[in-house]
Amino acid sequence: MSYAATRRLTLAVGLAVLLLVAAVMFVRRVDTIEVVAVLLFIPVFLAFVLWDVIGGVLAGVGATVLYAILRQPAIDAVGDGRFFTLVAGRALGYIAFGLIGGMADRQLERSLEKLDVYDQVDDATGLFNARFFLQDTDLEMARAGRYKTLFSVCVVEIPADALELLGRRKQAAILSDVGHQLAEAVRSVDRAVHAQAEGVHHFAVICPETGPEGARIFVDRLADQLGDHLRNRGVALEGTSLARHAFTFPSDDDHGLARMRASFAAIERLEHPEHPADTQVS
Repeated sequence: MSYAATRRLTLAVGLAVLLLVAAVMFVRRVDTIEVVAVLLFIPVFLAFVLWDVIGGVLAGVGATVLYAILRQPAIDAVGDGRFFTLVAGRALGYIAFGLIGGMADRQLERSLEKLDVYDQVDDATGLFNARFFLQDTDLEMARAGRYKTLFSVCVVEIPADALELLGRRKQAAILSDVGHQLAEAVRSVDRAVHAQAEGVHHFAVICPETGPEGARIFVDRLADQLGDHLRNRGVALEGTSLARHAFTFPSDDDHGLARMRASFAAIERLEHPEHPADTQVS
């Protein structure tokens, strides 16, 4: 989950809790000013979520001033001795809430950004994602050049509109199931990847030490198995077979792999516009 989505969820839950507490106090006929005092936590909460520690502390000071103003008539009537502790306690609560909440929100943002930078797992399938594909093929290409080995990339393409016709919930279930099936179908040294763009789900498998003939056999078998599995799950696929590609590196034609890497790089930029993968596409 991105920080923006987490922040929206935090705002929704936090506001709901504060409003619920205020509502319970109101129903129990607690002093109206104390009900308002609880509601004053809301601007402090919004401030530290939106503007970090500084916003939280400033909002805490502002909430303290407003609470003191609300209590001013009573202070004028009976003196400040009775209400000093109450106002001081509220001030400590507001400011501490803004300070600690802002620090926690800042740490949450940094943690989620770090996860986003190093994220290599596709949420829909549980397979690796486009970022991993670029980084791993970079490593395999470097290894092939250094040790004079080879590797292959096998790609099966599934039309996205065929899955979208089934509805969001069933589509999610099918993608998760396909991811599980693919992870079980490959060798332990192979790496399975999923990425979606331009109306196509790309299922790719990076196969170390695999030559052109082995790659063609594998991708044909994989495409047929995925096609049969999807049809059995009610997916209406046009034609008799799924599109499939097999690229071997190094080979006389390395342009096919370069084009596929460029496609995955475009997908990765869409998924992580703020943290593009540190990789070269050639």
